[in-house]
Amino acid sequence: MRFSEHFGVQRPDDADWFDLNVQMDTPLYIDPFLLFEDADSLWTDAHNEVIEFFGATLDMLKLANGHEDSMHWLKAQHFLEFPEPKEFALGFSMGHPEGAGIGPDFAREICLGLDFFRKQHREPDDRILGIMAVLVDGLGVDRISDLVCNVLKSRFIKYTKAICGELSVPVSDLSIRNGGWVANNLRWQTTREQLPSSPVFNGSILLTPERFLKDVPLVSAEGFWNWAAAHEGERLRFDLNYDLAESLSQREKAIRGRELARLAFDMLDSYVDAEAANDSSYDVTNDPKGLVRWEEAGRKIAEASTAPVPPESQGHFEKWLIALATTFKTAIEDNGLWLALWNDDNTKHRKEKIAQVVARTTWLEHCKAHNVDITREADCGRGPVDFKFTQGWNMRGLIEVKHISNTKFFHGATVQLPIYLKGEEARFGVYLCIGYSDSDFKQERLDLVRDACCAIAKSGQIRMHPVFVDARPKASASTA
Repeated sequence: MRFSEHFGVQRPDDADWFDLNVQMDTPLYIDPFLLFEDADSLWTDAHNEVIEFFGATLDMLKLANGHEDSMHWLKAQHFLEFPEPKEFALGFSMGHPEGAGIGPDFAREICLGLDFFRKQHREPDDRILGIMAVLVDGLGVDRISDLVCNVLKSRFIKYTKAICGELSVPVSDLSIRNGGWVANNLRWQTTREQLPSSPVFNGSILLTPERFLKDVPLVSAEGFWNWAAAHEGERLRFDLNYDLAESLSQREKAIRGRELARLAFDMLDSYVDAEAANDSSYDVTNDPKGLVRWEEAGRKIAEASTAPVPPESQGHFEKWLIALATTFKTAIEDNGLWLALWNDDNTKHRKEKIAQVVARTTWLEHCKAHNVDITREADCGRGPVDFKFTQGWNMRGLIEVKHISNTKFFHGATVQLPIYLKGEEARFGVYLCIGYSDSDFKQERLDLVRDACCAIAKSGQIRMHPVFVDARPKASASTA
């Protein structure tokens, strides 16, 4: 449910704020480089505030002089610990808005990266977040966005208050963790603000301009290696002795990129500058990758399908789950709604996580109608399963959604879903398999999954039912 729908307001045509989903994270993030270049008076000196934040941290690390057990180092490390800014409902996991944020172990890694930066006799500038994204393993777009949202939260609070005032959105007096910070002695502040309340957690909602949102990382360790190989090949070969003919995986490129950053810091500066010059925001309005409008797509599928008969026993419940999966299959194959799983020109299918949340929205409408609880990404002890369905205590089952092209497709049928079923003490699960190309529907590939499900059922412990969805961009009613 979107902010405007939840609060019953009309988003003006000329509005610049992102109409976020208040129940689930949207897989976008706030790009600090876009924010730093903004001309609006509220944001013009935001980059100065971020630079001041890192400057204060670096001053403390300078006092520590590389000693991790010193009170100065520990003070800086603690300052870099902060919760996920759940108020923004952004993040690539697309789960519940409450996440982990940055804890002590990762804060230490950031301190190590900043200390290396300090030893290069550098002062913080607009490049620092990009440089840290390359130097620190795991400091991806989510965590950089989280950091920026925390540091600049007071500005987003002011922005949200102005919009709520204009639209008469109801607000409450709420406690805001990390509502501000003080450079002196590196302290975070908890504030109280009049803000709109979240319907899914005890806290506020904060809005952000659409022009700050991005879907792919601006800079990364892997990206740095690729850029260096393309632009600094001679230096890499002859000065630094790298073999550019060597075939590397994405992980290996990231490792090589972090290594190179420490050997050629000037090259890292050039890379960050080059990428920042070509930066652009995600097109929220047209949503070419389906990262924003997945809920609307799911509702269309739900409207085009008939709700299964309500379950009355575990046996009926299992048939109900199969019927539920089939409503998604039928809508995609027979009602032209395969379009929801492809980009606008039908040249590339959307990511697996988009298919999962579209399916969730589809099923949510039917679950509400029959008082069935649906939980996305339930923790079953060995990782998250896509969907858990329960009615009362005795009736339960799982649905795992997987792209047939996924390299773990067969692993999901033979290992992943059976483990989840045992972890949830469920006896039945549906393995919903979505294909987008002719190669996905090769008979031997599908038979492997069918045979695996039959073999698991013969063991007598659990039952698995495969459902294959033909999402190829054509009028097809294949039941593969």
